[in-house]
Amino acid sequence: MRSDQLKVQKKKKRVYSVLLILAILILAGSVYATYLFLSANDFLNSIQGDDLPETSMNAEEKIVLTNKDPFSVLLLGVDKRPGDVGRSDSIMVATINPETEDVRLLSIPRDTRVTLPSGKIDKINASYAYGGIPLTVETVENLLQIPIHYYAQINMQGLVVLVDALGGITVDSPLEFDVQDINDVEGKIHIDKGLQKLNGDQALGYARMRYEDPQGDWGRQKRQREVVTEIIDETISINSLTNFSKIFKAVGPNVTTNFNSRDLWAIATNYSTAANNIKTLQLEGEEVYEYFPSYGQDVFVWKLEENKLVQLQQELRGHLNLDQITQSNSSSLDSTNSLEARSEYIP
Repeated sequence: MRSDQLKVQKKKKRVYSVLLILAILILAGSVYATYLFLSANDFLNSIQGDDLPETSMNAEEKIVLTNKDPFSVLLLGVDKRPGDVGRSDSIMVATINPETEDVRLLSIPRDTRVTLPSGKIDKINASYAYGGIPLTVETVENLLQIPIHYYAQINMQGLVVLVDALGGITVDSPLEFDVQDINDVEGKIHIDKGLQKLNGDQALGYARMRYEDPQGDWGRQKRQREVVTEIIDETISINSLTNFSKIFKAVGPNVTTNFNSRDLWAIATNYSTAANNIKTLQLEGEEVYEYFPSYGQDVFVWKLEENKLVQLQQELRGHLNLDQITQSNSSSLDSTNSLEARSEYIP
C-alpha cells in the first residue's frame, strides 16, 4: 500500500515538474514576446516619418486595413550621404489585395522620363531631390494613376549595416563582376557567379551594379529585389530572433515610414497570405537620349510606351478595386502637357 502511495506521489511530482517547466517556458516566452513587442514599438517610433500630404489621388479613396481594403505602398531606396540631399536609387510600388490574395510588385527605373507635378520634364529619381517623399509620391501617383497609401524609405548606405547585423545574406548571382566606389571601400568589390554569402558592402555592390549587366537596369532591379527578399527572409528567421535589438539599432537611423504599429498588426493579421503570390510587373519602353534644358545637354532616359503604360495603370487600379480610366486626348507622357491634362475616370 505504501509503495503504491509513493508511486502516486512520484507521479504527481513528475507531473508538477513538467507543469512547472511548461509554466516557466510559457512565462519566458511571454516575457520575450513582450520584450520584442516593446522593442518593435520603440523601433517603429524611432523610424516614424511624416504622414503623406493629401493629394487628388489619395484623397478620393480612404482605406481601412482592419476592413481588409486593398492598399499600395511606395518602397524607396535612397542614396543619401552626409551633406547630400540624395536621390532615389531604387523605386518600387507594391499593391496588396487580400481578396485575391496576391501582390503586384512594380520596379520603376530611376531614369524613367516623367512629367513632374510642376510640369517640368525630368527623370523620376530627381523628384526626391526636389521635394523628398511628398513630391516623389505625387509624381508616382500621376505616372501610375493610383493613390499611394504608405511609404517606406531606406538609405542605401544603411543597407550595409543591416546586412552585417543579420550576419550576411545569401544570393545567387547570374554573373561575375567587380564594383568600385561602394560605401568608401578601397579597391574593388568582387562578386562571383552563383550561390554565395555576402556581407553588407558586398550586398550593396551587388544591388547597385548596373553597367556590366547585359540586362542593364532590368538586371539591376532583379538583383535589388533579390537582396530585399533575402533581407526579409533573414530578418524573420528563427536565427534572427535573438538578434532583434541589434537589427533594430542597425535599421533605425536608416529607415523612415508612415506605417504605425496598428497598421503593421492589421497587415500581419489580414494580409499575410497575399505575400505568397507576388506578380512582378515592369514599365515597358526604350532607352533614348533627349535634350533637357535644365541639364543643358542630352540625357539618357527610359521613355515609356504609352499604350503599355495605360494597360499597367488599368491593372494596378483593378488590383486596388478602383474604377478603370480612359486617357484624355493629350498624352500623359507628352512634355507639352499642362497640369490640367489628367486622365478622366469612367463612372
